[in-house]
Amino acid sequence: MDLFAVFIENLSELGYLGALLAGFLGSSSLFFSIFPSFITIPIIGSQLNPLLVGVMAGLGAGVGQYLHYYIGVGGRKLFSNNFLARRKIPLGKFKFPRFYKRNRKPIDWEEKIRKYGVGIIFVFAATPLTPDDILWIPLGIMGYPKLRALIAAILGKITLNLMYAYAGFFGIELLM
Repeated sequence: MDLFAVFIENLSELGYLGALLAGFLGSSSLFFSIFPSFITIPIIGSQLNPLLVGVMAGLGAGVGQYLHYYIGVGGRKLFSNNFLARRKIPLGKFKFPRFYKRNRKPIDWEEKIRKYGVGIIFVFAATPLTPDDILWIPLGIMGYPKLRALIAAILGKITLNLMYAYAGFFGIELLM
Protein backbone atom coordinates (compact mmCIF):
# COMPACT_ATOMS: atom_id res chain seq x y z
CA MET A 1 0.00 0.00 0.00
CA ASP A 2 1.18 3.51 -0.79
CA LEU A 3 2.60 5.52 2.14
CA PHE A 4 0.62 8.61 1.08
CA ALA A 5 -2.67 6.64 1.12
CA VAL A 6 -1.90 5.29 4.59
CA PHE A 7 -1.13 8.80 5.81
CA ILE A 8 -4.41 10.19 4.42
CA GLU A 9 -6.33 7.33 6.00
CA ASN A 10 -4.74 8.06 9.37
CA LEU A 11 -5.51 11.77 9.01
CA SER A 12 -9.16 10.91 8.42
CA GLU A 13 -9.15 8.82 11.59
CA LEU A 14 -7.79 11.78 13.55
CA GLY A 15 -10.90 13.74 12.56
CA TYR A 16 -10.74 17.51 12.80
CA LEU A 17 -7.26 17.40 14.31
CA GLY A 18 -6.23 15.55 11.14
CA ALA A 19 -7.70 18.39 9.06
CA LEU A 20 -5.69 20.89 11.09
CA LEU A 21 -2.54 18.82 10.59
CA ALA A 22 -3.23 18.39 6.86
CA GLY A 23 -3.65 22.14 6.43
CA PHE A 24 -0.46 22.85 8.35
CA LEU A 25 1.61 20.29 6.44
CA GLY A 26 0.18 21.43 3.12
CA SER A 27 1.18 25.06 3.64
CA SER A 28 4.35 24.93 5.68
CA SER A 29 6.64 23.61 2.95
CA LEU A 30 8.53 26.22 0.96
CA PHE A 31 7.55 26.97 -2.69
CA PHE A 32 5.92 23.59 -3.42
CA SER A 33 3.70 21.43 -1.26
CA ILE A 34 4.95 17.99 -0.33
CA PHE A 35 1.53 17.28 1.15
CA PRO A 36 -1.07 18.96 -1.11
CA SER A 37 -4.21 20.20 0.61
CA PHE A 38 -6.26 20.04 -2.58
CA ILE A 39 -6.07 16.24 -2.30
CA THR A 40 -6.31 15.65 1.45
CA ILE A 41 -8.95 18.19 2.50
CA PRO A 42 -11.65 16.98 0.05
CA ILE A 43 -11.11 13.42 1.28
CA ILE A 44 -11.44 14.44 4.92
CA GLY A 45 -14.34 16.78 4.05
CA SER A 46 -16.21 13.91 2.43
CA GLN A 47 -16.12 11.96 5.69
CA LEU A 48 -16.70 14.71 8.28
CA ASN A 49 -18.59 18.00 8.55
CA PRO A 50 -17.09 20.07 5.70
CA LEU A 51 -17.61 23.38 7.52
CA LEU A 52 -15.52 22.31 10.50
CA VAL A 53 -12.97 20.59 8.26
CA GLY A 54 -12.52 23.78 6.24
CA VAL A 55 -12.15 25.95 9.34
CA MET A 56 -9.67 23.61 11.03
CA ALA A 57 -7.64 23.12 7.85
CA GLY A 58 -7.66 26.88 7.28
CA LEU A 59 -6.32 27.52 10.77
CA GLY A 60 -3.54 25.02 10.23
CA ALA A 61 -2.73 26.34 6.77
CA GLY A 62 -2.65 29.96 7.97
CA VAL A 63 -0.19 29.10 10.72
CA GLY A 64 1.84 27.01 8.25
CA GLN A 65 2.10 29.95 5.86
CA TYR A 66 3.07 32.20 8.73
CA LEU A 67 6.31 30.22 9.13
CA HIS A 68 7.48 31.75 5.85
CA TYR A 69 7.11 35.19 7.41
CA TYR A 70 9.88 34.27 9.83
CA ILE A 71 12.14 33.24 6.97
CA GLY A 72 11.81 36.84 5.82
CA VAL A 73 12.50 38.11 9.35
CA GLY A 74 15.67 36.01 9.37
CA GLY A 75 16.59 37.46 5.99
CA ARG A 76 16.10 40.95 7.37
CA LYS A 77 18.48 40.20 10.23
CA LEU A 78 20.97 38.67 7.81
CA PHE A 79 20.82 41.70 5.54
CA SER A 80 21.02 44.15 8.42
CA ASN A 81 24.07 42.49 9.97
CA ASN A 82 26.09 41.63 6.88
CA PHE A 83 24.87 43.26 3.68
CA LEU A 84 23.87 46.69 4.95
CA ALA A 85 26.54 47.00 7.63
CA ARG A 86 29.36 46.40 5.14
CA ARG A 87 28.01 49.14 2.90
CA LYS A 88 27.42 51.55 5.80
CA ILE A 89 23.71 51.84 4.92
CA PRO A 90 21.41 52.22 7.94
CA LEU A 91 18.50 49.76 7.92
CA GLY A 92 15.94 52.58 7.97
CA LYS A 93 17.25 53.80 4.61
CA PHE A 94 16.94 50.38 2.96
CA LYS A 95 14.14 50.52 0.39
CA PHE A 96 12.62 48.02 -1.96
CA PRO A 97 13.60 48.58 -5.60
CA ARG A 98 11.44 51.07 -7.42
CA PHE A 99 9.87 50.28 -10.73
CA TYR A 100 8.75 53.01 -13.06
CA LYS A 101 5.41 53.60 -14.68
CA ARG A 102 5.17 54.82 -18.25
CA ASN A 103 5.17 58.45 -17.11
CA ARG A 104 8.48 57.85 -15.24
CA LYS A 105 7.08 58.15 -11.73
CA PRO A 106 8.49 55.52 -9.40
CA ILE A 107 6.16 52.93 -7.89
CA ASP A 108 6.73 52.64 -4.15
CA TRP A 109 5.98 48.95 -3.49
CA GLU A 110 6.56 49.19 0.24
CA GLU A 111 3.92 51.91 0.55
CA LYS A 112 1.42 49.90 -1.51
CA ILE A 113 2.00 46.77 0.58
CA ARG A 114 1.54 48.71 3.81
CA LYS A 115 -1.68 50.23 2.45
CA TYR A 116 -3.25 47.19 0.74
CA GLY A 117 -1.35 44.40 2.49
CA VAL A 118 -4.29 42.72 4.23
CA GLY A 119 -6.24 42.46 0.98
CA ILE A 120 -3.22 41.21 -0.94
CA ILE A 121 -2.47 38.56 1.70
CA PHE A 122 -6.11 37.44 1.73
CA VAL A 123 -6.26 37.12 -2.07
CA PHE A 124 -2.97 35.21 -2.24
CA ALA A 125 -4.08 32.90 0.57
CA ALA A 126 -7.55 32.30 -0.89
CA THR A 127 -6.38 31.34 -4.37
CA PRO A 128 -4.87 27.92 -5.01
CA LEU A 129 -2.83 28.97 -8.04
CA THR A 130 -0.43 31.42 -6.44
CA PRO A 131 2.50 30.37 -4.28
CA ASP A 132 2.07 32.47 -1.15
CA ASP A 133 5.75 32.16 -0.27
CA ILE A 134 6.73 34.85 -2.77
CA LEU A 135 4.63 37.27 -0.72
CA TRP A 136 5.46 36.13 2.82
CA ILE A 137 9.23 36.39 2.67
CA PRO A 138 9.24 40.09 1.59
CA LEU A 139 6.59 40.81 4.25
CA GLY A 140 8.94 39.44 6.89
CA ILE A 141 11.86 41.41 5.49
CA MET A 142 9.96 44.69 5.58
CA GLY A 143 8.58 44.05 9.07
CA TYR A 144 4.88 43.99 8.16
CA PRO A 145 2.65 43.81 11.30
CA LYS A 146 2.46 40.17 12.39
CA LEU A 147 -1.10 40.06 13.69
CA ARG A 148 -2.59 41.70 10.59
CA ALA A 149 -0.71 39.28 8.36
CA LEU A 150 -1.72 36.24 10.41
CA ILE A 151 -5.43 37.14 10.51
CA ALA A 152 -5.55 37.82 6.76
CA ALA A 153 -3.73 34.55 6.02
CA ILE A 154 -6.01 32.49 8.26
CA LEU A 155 -9.17 34.01 6.75
CA GLY A 156 -7.89 33.42 3.22
CA LYS A 157 -6.87 29.84 3.96
CA ILE A 158 -10.22 29.14 5.65
CA THR A 159 -11.96 30.36 2.49
CA LEU A 160 -9.81 28.15 0.27
CA ASN A 161 -10.12 25.05 2.47
CA LEU A 162 -13.88 25.49 2.78
CA MET A 163 -14.04 25.26 -1.01
CA TYR A 164 -11.90 22.12 -0.92
CA ALA A 165 -13.93 20.50 1.87
CA TYR A 166 -17.29 21.22 0.24
CA ALA A 167 -15.96 20.03 -3.12
CA GLY A 168 -15.11 16.73 -1.46
CA PHE A 169 -18.42 16.57 0.38
CA PHE A 170 -20.62 17.23 -2.64
CA GLY A 171 -18.32 15.56 -5.15
CA ILE A 172 -18.29 12.23 -3.31
CA GLU A 173 -22.09 12.33 -2.91
CA LEU A 174 -22.55 13.00 -6.63
CA LEU A 175 -20.29 10.09 -7.51
CA MET A 176 -22.06 7.67 -5.18
